[in-house]
Amino acid sequence: MKMKLKVVFNKGTVRRMSITRRALLVAGALFTCAAAASANERHFTYTYETAVLQPGQVELEPWTTWRFKRQNYYSRFDQRLEFEAGVVEGLQTALYWNMSATTADTVVVDPNTGASQTVRGSGFEFKSISNEWKLQLADPVADPVGLGLYVEGALGPAEAELEGKVLVDKKLDSVVIAANVVGEYEVEFEDPDETEKEIVLELDVGAAYFVTDRFSVGVEVRNVNEFENAEELESSTLFAGPTLGFSQEGWWAAISFLPQVVALKGASEDSALDLEHQERYTTRLLLGLHLQ
Repeated sequence: MKMKLKVVFNKGTVRRMSITRRALLVAGALFTCAAAASANERHFTYTYETAVLQPGQVELEPWTTWRFKRQNYYSRFDQRLEFEAGVVEGLQTALYWNMSATTADTVVVDPNTGASQTVRGSGFEFKSISNEWKLQLADPVADPVGLGLYVEGALGPAEAELEGKVLVDKKLDSVVIAANVVGEYEVEFEDPDETEKEIVLELDVGAAYFVTDRFSVGVEVRNVNEFENAEELESSTLFAGPTLGFSQEGWWAAISFLPQVVALKGASEDSALDLEHQERYTTRLLLGLHLQ
């Protein structure tokens, strides 16, 4: 004997199910938006986006930058350890510890004989502690364009620095575009008889395509302009290269390789590049670890 099971829904039941389904869809959408809003992943290593941490969120970010090859042998690793925290809606702050290790060749001339000799030396330096504040004024998804302001001050045993940035970005489907206008004023007082001042003006631009929700491929371009004694333009260089971004629950990473393309000013002798003030190659790795 076959048994048949027949389920009958009245209009009220169907209406309640429809309302419940819509409520679940809305809740899911809100949860997805909240998760996206809380994310602070970076897809470029030099160009900042406007996203900030939500209030109470904290993140640990180790940085590693390798800069190598000048006129003589040159290899430098810059290490930054950043502790980042959301303060209020649209505002975050961060504290950095900045260190550097360099190995380089120096040509030494004997004052008596005039003979020259190449000497290779290495050194490690604790450079400074710095504090960052980042304010998001407009959202790159909800608004026509994302807009943010960034300021960072640094103080070390032999230097002091103040840096400001204007951040612009936009997210369109599977593409993110960002640009920064950067100004930096640095004072070095390592020499007791002389204080050196330098101004750096920089334009950073990046564009990336999301191959998946977690993986992006892009390109980044930097124009760096250095003013000697904060007055005369001494060097203007252009860097460009690929950048990769990856995010996972609890962490994210971004890496770039940006060789120097051309020196607009200050090119070294018999070269189209400035290998006196800047490196031939730079590569940077960023890691972001969500602590809360």
